[in-house]
Amino acid sequence: MKRIICITVLIMLIISCNGNNKMERIYKIMESISITSNVTYKKIDSLELQLDIYYPAEKLGKEPWEKISEHNKPTLIYFHGGGWMSGDRTSRFLGLLPYLEKGWCVVNVEYRLLQETNLIGCLNDCIDAINWVDDNASTYKFDTSQIYLSGESAGGHLALLAGMTNEPELGANKVHRRKSKINGIINWYGITKMENAIKFWNDESYTELIMDKWSGDKNRYLEITSPINHISQNTTPPIISLHGDKDVNVEIEQAISFHEELQANGIKNKLVKIKGKKHGDFSSAELESMFDEIWNFYEIEK
Repeated sequence: MKRIICITVLIMLIISCNGNNKMERIYKIMESISITSNVTYKKIDSLELQLDIYYPAEKLGKEPWEKISEHNKPTLIYFHGGGWMSGDRTSRFLGLLPYLEKGWCVVNVEYRLLQETNLIGCLNDCIDAINWVDDNASTYKFDTSQIYLSGESAGGHLALLAGMTNEPELGANKVHRRKSKINGIINWYGITKMENAIKFWNDESYTELIMDKWSGDKNRYLEITSPINHISQNTTPPIISLHGDKDVNVEIEQAISFHEELQANGIKNKLVKIKGKKHGDFSSAELESMFDEIWNFYEIEK
């Protein structure tokens, strides 16, 4: 109930700050999108990992209260940021609105943090959430031929890994098998090379947390959790990255070298640099332009 109230208040704030045309678009979301929240997609001992589903549905005003639209819809799976050690899916709700306005389904995912697992555990949770979407496609009308992954910062890193990794063997830490083919990845200033990121952060306690629950070869761990090392002409989907060129948390050079490697391998890609901006401090005009870049890149009707 608190989640629904929070979302309603956020939507009303947006309405109060926009002109009539944009107000109409927000009202349309309220009319046509339903939410099923706190759905458990994975259990680990006593821990339940949950996700929220946003999907087009007709509001009936009586039991059964809604009717999910019949045709399958493009579906975005979103992973929140927070340095793999904080953050939650609810706080990222506003970033999902542009996809809901287009009538997409959105699945907003939580995953274990580094206090509970290592990066491979985080990755496996994300892959298991993708597989949950595949298993429940008929219920919510997810179009499994149009699955997109996205996330910001650490969530962008996990979206890249989950969409690119091709089952590397890591002993007891084997990465799970992904069922669905990924149609595209929308990477908001995500980490692409772990070794460089750790050197850039230069934070001994944070590095210890990242490494803490890994018992194997440390260099192999950093290698396998770096998206740049999973670029493949056969398995890598089209990728667009959006990154402030003054980012103080994830240096823009990470994105530049990543996209140069994508280009060298003939993979459809685009890097959108936001001049003068840091780690997510984008204006409304910049966000509108960035989403236009996303729609144009994937040839999605605006």
